Amino acid sequence: MFKKSKWIVADLIDEEVKQKFPEIHPALLQLLWNRNLRTQEEMDVYLGPDWSRDVHSPALFRQMNEAVQRIFYAFEHKEVITIHGDYDADGVCGSALLLTCLRDISRELSFDVSNSIRPDTICDQQQNNKTKITSYIPHREKEGYGLSIQTVEHLNSHEHTKLIIAVDCGISNKQAIDFAKTLGIDTIVCDHHTVPDQLPEKTIIIHPLVCGETYPSKNLCGTAVAFKLACSLYDEARRRGKKIPEGYEKWLLDLVAIATVTDVMPLVKENRVLEMYGLLVLNKTRRIGLKKLIEISGGKFGTLDTTSIGFQIGPRLNAAGRINHATEALDLLMAEDETQATELAIRLQETNKERQRQSSQMYDEAKVQLSTQPLGNLLIAVSDCWAPGLVGLVAGKLVGEHQRPVYVIGKSDELYVGSGRTFGNFDVTAALQHASLHLEKFGGHPQACGFSIRGEENLKSAIELLHSFAAQTISEKDLTPRIEIEKELTLEEVDWNLFEGIERCRPFGQGNPEPLFCALGLSLVSFVQVGNEGKHLKLSVQSPAGRIMPAIAFGFGDRAQNFILGQPLDLAFHIRVNEWNGNRELQLQVEDISN
Repeated sequence: MFKKSKWIVADLIDEEVKQKFPEIHPALLQLLWNRNLRTQEEMDVYLGPDWSRDVHSPALFRQMNEAVQRIFYAFEHKEVITIHGDYDADGVCGSALLLTCLRDISRELSFDVSNSIRPDTICDQQQNNKTKITSYIPHREKEGYGLSIQTVEHLNSHEHTKLIIAVDCGISNKQAIDFAKTLGIDTIVCDHHTVPDQLPEKTIIIHPLVCGETYPSKNLCGTAVAFKLACSLYDEARRRGKKIPEGYEKWLLDLVAIATVTDVMPLVKENRVLEMYGLLVLNKTRRIGLKKLIEISGGKFGTLDTTSIGFQIGPRLNAAGRINHATEALDLLMAEDETQATELAIRLQETNKERQRQSSQMYDEAKVQLSTQPLGNLLIAVSDCWAPGLVGLVAGKLVGEHQRPVYVIGKSDELYVGSGRTFGNFDVTAALQHASLHLEKFGGHPQACGFSIRGEENLKSAIELLHSFAAQTISEKDLTPRIEIEKELTLEEVDWNLFEGIERCRPFGQGNPEPLFCALGLSLVSFVQVGNEGKHLKLSVQSPAGRIMPAIAFGFGDRAQNFILGQPLDLAFHIRVNEWNGNRELQLQVEDISN
């Protein structure tokens, strides 16, 4: 609930714009204008994404062909390929995506070979090819983020790896990748994280943000980058005569959809198209493990959306790496046996419950700690007892409560391990750069980051530098809570045409938020507390012109004691549908109340 929020209503479009697009509902036109869509073509692309028109060719990556040829060289020479992923949902999904792709192609290659061998040895041949495509995800606390020298040594001596494909990591692991090269191991980097000053040498980099990269979309998640590589690999396999149907790669988009949301990538331009088609695939996914996870988490096929990913699927996939090991989530996504898939889904469900219990306890302890500190531009909470795998979750919750950037730091053995979450436009990773002399390792995005620190002195110095950076770069205006309003509406303007237009703006998420409107000068007709302990409010409100509409206000139950029938209200709301007994009616889902 925003008790001291400032509503920021977007500037109204003028009559000239309305006359230029007379066929578009004025409120929907306002939404499009607010998203910087100015031409008919831009609006058509937004309202009707088209795969063939709006998705870029993976060949636009400068080193894509080089990556594809290196992988097929590994196939032809029976080299071991290891997919090295990150331990979050993006890294796990990206690993599963490439494992699926490489094993698909491996089976096609094995089929060609099997024509010349005895039928009873075909399964052995396919299993042998499967062992040539391995995976590795580091333990979050014991090994930390990214590709390490120790991992390279392990892959060299135990797996006999000759090609590493780093997914959702690698761009900041120059030392390990350069070391791998001295052992005769090549590396392909599929990453999207902040690009460091020095890049790995003599490696193939598929990364939208590296200097000089020609690929147009700059906001792909790690799994989406891996998807582009997979598309090129399937294309090359088809070019070589393998029987892989055109468009088969779209079955990988369920993983892209999950990763794009969990990694909080902006749902604009190509990302929005990938997410839209990805949600279609997710709702009919062929992955038996993912099906079981969705079922056990209460998801309903046919209605899965970005909210389902953000609150049901994503947290359970992430829980594996936060509490145990991310390979549990990867095994689930790669499961081929129904019994195994069910067991893994149940295990992730239980792991997620434990994650909730531990993070809730940490959150309560962090709130107590911060209550004793001055409320500055930046908040930092530290405890030797906090699990490093959960500090990011706690930081995110504290940002929502305090409306400030937050770093939360736990400890693992000799290292302090922290995570940052942003508020407003503050770049949490740039702030770490300011304190980099005292950091063991760090990386991330402007919105979220991770880091490690060795020793109390370095911890103290790093905290001081983070506070000083925030003091210099954050103004009081930056910390003013804001609610971004698309347009002021009358209740008479809330109709089914507008609702259907809003539905065309899906999927909603980062960079494309669900439209929020406001209505002023309403009268309170009725109200009742509903839900457990009366936490929510069910309202009826009336416009000055006389229209009465129902509204639901989640979390506003404690406001009931201040309400009087007939009193004036201003509401900020989403437009939703309430369904019961086969009936459907529009209702307002309240986000803020001013009275």
